[in-house]
Amino acid sequence: MSNLKVVGAGLGRTGTKSLQKALEILGFDPCHHMFVVLSKPDDVLNEYATLLHTDDMKLLKKLHDPFQAAVDYPCCLYYKELLEMSPNAKVILTVRDSPEQWEKSVRNTIFPIVPMEMPEKFANFSEGFRQKLISRHGFDMYSEDTNVQEVYTAWNKEVEDYVKPGNLLIMNPKDGWEPLCKFLDIPVPGEPFPSSNSKEAFGARMLKEYETKLNTVSTPDGTKEN
Repeated sequence: MSNLKVVGAGLGRTGTKSLQKALEILGFDPCHHMFVVLSKPDDVLNEYATLLHTDDMKLLKKLHDPFQAAVDYPCCLYYKELLEMSPNAKVILTVRDSPEQWEKSVRNTIFPIVPMEMPEKFANFSEGFRQKLISRHGFDMYSEDTNVQEVYTAWNKEVEDYVKPGNLLIMNPKDGWEPLCKFLDIPVPGEPFPSSNSKEAFGARMLKEYETKLNTVSTPDGTKEN
């Protein structure tokens, strides 16, 4: 059994950062997200790389046990396995207004990351992530031939078909608190629903993480210096 109470099955760039913040406000804190992975020290980042390359379920559980909720990549790619570990968890499928909108978003954010220079362990994680996308649903960020809209549509249909009725919320984050709080049976907070991770914010965060990894070196005692 895992500690997860909420599993996000929505692909990246569907409002998952906003959902992460919303879930933490509602008490599902901490909530896992790709930016959590990227902020980890090299040894933990290497564990995520190993997970993506090997699909080690014990490692999947270990990496997610500290969290009450998990959204975004890479955990959405393991939503079935996470549900097996947490059969009572609720599932949220975040969506965009249209497949066209999602394609535009990923091409403006995730795709440009691929050519960037990376430190070795970051590159290992990135390649594991790429290979997992390919094996999971034929989504190759290196290929111009990828039908991005088809990937998005097929993924959402798979989640809808797999998750038991009544245990799945299909949510566009612009819908705000009401559907989410009703689904989780939690009162609506007295603050605006989070809105974050625009194209500009995403780019700034990614550049910060890459620069941190590129500029951080190990000292003889195993600590890190910039």
